[in-house]
Amino acid sequence: MTGKHGSRPTRKLCVVGILTFLFLWLDTAPTIPAMSISVPDPPDLEEVAMMEEMADWLVGPAAHGRHLDTMVRDNLADLIREKPRSFELFRRNLDDGAEREFLRGLPYGDVIQQVADDNRLDGLLLAALVEVESSFLPDAVSPVGAVGLTQVMPSTAQWLGTAGDLTDPDSNLEVGARYLSQLLDRFDGNLELALAAYNAGPAAVVKYGGMPPYRETRRYVSRVLTLYADHNREVWKTSGGVEQLASLD
Repeated sequence: MTGKHGSRPTRKLCVVGILTFLFLWLDTAPTIPAMSISVPDPPDLEEVAMMEEMADWLVGPAAHGRHLDTMVRDNLADLIREKPRSFELFRRNLDDGAEREFLRGLPYGDVIQQVADDNRLDGLLLAALVEVESSFLPDAVSPVGAVGLTQVMPSTAQWLGTAGDLTDPDSNLEVGARYLSQLLDRFDGNLELALAAYNAGPAAVVKYGGMPPYRETRRYVSRVLTLYADHNREVWKTSGGVEQLASLD
């Protein structure tokens, strides 16, 4: 890592704080009854490096000496896009209760959480997609015929083997979540490509061997990732970690 993120002692203090917080959180994770409590293995060098990237985002130069609300909005969106393993390490240590509480404050948040769980998705991601697609309007219909909260095409719903009124929030969210989950599987968990495929179609991603050169698609992916980043930041701020990080200044 270069020196642009501050002095070495400050970086070490930030990383120590992150490591301490993560270890405390991991140690308090529920265990299966009647089994011995296992102590998590210490992180390897690669995981430590990923934690340093987290520390750069959380308490780096954009936040040092200032309230965390003033951080640059795009920092975490870039981390999601460019350093997905670092972001997943961050995600694993969010408070699940804080995430569910955040989603309950959104329109259709309980249903979003349920269908996300059923389809192995992050509820915060699905919520970001819904907001960008329809602004949470269940009867939204696009000029090309995409319907409802997740703006799915009726042909996509038929291909997925689902039936029902796509303006019904429960049915629509189930179809959209199932489709996004399948796209993530198809593109090996690459969130950026899965979102591009959701917007432009998987054939376009395959044709161009990556992100299609469509301005609308690139803008769409950026909007969803930025909103997803904002959701994760809000959950982090209410999950207990922010107090410990703020004490490092």
